[in-house]
Amino acid sequence: MSFELIVGPMFSGKTDELIRRLAAADAEGLRTAAAKPSADVADPGWIVSLSGARRRAVSLPSADDLVELARGRDVVGVDEIEFFDPEIVEAVRTLAAKLRVVAAGLDLDFRGEPFGPMPALAELADELAVLTATCAVSGGVATRSQRLIDGRPARRDSPTVQIGGRELYEPRCERDHAVDP
Repeated sequence: MSFELIVGPMFSGKTDELIRRLAAADAEGLRTAAAKPSADVADPGWIVSLSGARRRAVSLPSADDLVELARGRDVVGVDEIEFFDPEIVEAVRTLAAKLRVVAAGLDLDFRGEPFGPMPALAELADELAVLTATCAVSGGVATRSQRLIDGRPARRDSPTVQIGGRELYEPRCERDHAVDP
């Protein structure tokens, strides 16, 4: 019974690590389930990493649905947990008292600010794995996700949630990360 949280910027391998941990639980004979928020409309029925790793998953509209999915399971994995409603914090607290919860998500939004429920989830975590990527500009350690619109940094007033991959985002170090005012 625990809560493991995997965080980092886009392209840091969060989903790969989540899939790896769930596969290890499968290999141990544990009863597993994987979920993602229904806001992530890409690849319905799957968690898919940017490297191409895949795992069957259920798309859930709310945190309450996660509690239902967890019934009879030993391990529940959640990808893109930052996109769930604030009730996800209490759902994880409840589940982690009964089983192992492994979740992955962006700790910072494209502005470099804490993303939704992530600070509260980080406080709950028994294990916090912080991953990094390689900065697309300098080659340094990237801790930020740079959203680009026509090759330029997104404006600060842009919507926080915009699902996308390499066509919209690149990893950046703090020095090279920018947001248009």
